[in-house]
Amino acid sequence: SDLRKKMNKKFAVLTGTILMALAIFIGGCGTNGNSAEKKDLTLAASSFNYDEVNDKVALDALKAKGYNVKVIVLEDATTMNEATMNGDIDASLHQHKPWMDSYNKSKGRDMVMLQPYIHYNVFGMYSDKYKSPSELPQNAKIVIPEDPSNTARALNLLQQQGLITLKEGVTLPTLLDIESNPKNLQFTSVNTAQVMKSLPDVDAVCVAKMFQISNHVPDSTQIAVSTDLTKFAVGFVVAPQNKDAQWTKDLVEAYTSPAMKAEIAKLFQGSYVTLDN
Repeated sequence: SDLRKKMNKKFAVLTGTILMALAIFIGGCGTNGNSAEKKDLTLAASSFNYDEVNDKVALDALKAKGYNVKVIVLEDATTMNEATMNGDIDASLHQHKPWMDSYNKSKGRDMVMLQPYIHYNVFGMYSDKYKSPSELPQNAKIVIPEDPSNTARALNLLQQQGLITLKEGVTLPTLLDIESNPKNLQFTSVNTAQVMKSLPDVDAVCVAKMFQISNHVPDSTQIAVSTDLTKFAVGFVVAPQNKDAQWTKDLVEAYTSPAMKAEIAKLFQGSYVTLDN
């Protein structure tokens, strides 16, 4: 019986050791999600804001905390989100909050936009034929973005300028929510990145100012600016399991410093602005 007790004791110790080793192994495997020790970061940006994500000010701040950062270019927010969910990238900076929310809803995802936000997207109306929205003629041709959040933003801007009225209480209005259109404006919806390219062929376009800058369209074509800036925050987007990781806190801190806000102002000529979050 003494031998049996000793064997049982040895078995208990051995089992405890195996369980502890297993726990450590599983914990180690989970560093990508839990990430207290994660030091290699892959970040994605579009070509337009690559210089922002790849900015030396933010990267040096991360390097000082021991991070190795790689920045890649992906042009499409859907691609960025799928790559983040798959673990191919750790975070992306490009889409605004309403776009991410509509993506989550349509795809059944739960991507998270980290706060504080990095910048806000300015949205405007542009024309190379007229100097103000009130000058637009009857049956004027207007091009707007086709994705739901930017369609809504364009329609709200047109209502703000007194050109149309929308049904009350609709969060994301579509063309079907236009209640009155006294000038009988003729709308065409195209991919957001193509809106500004339509400018020479139409009377006006509504799109984020970043496309005016990136397409080298003169500032003089801007005939109105939306007042909804704070609704369109842009922050780093991560998979839900990473939202509370230490590296996400360090990431946001590096890109929201006063020095980095000055860099954003210099880089984007007013198309992205920073606020006190």
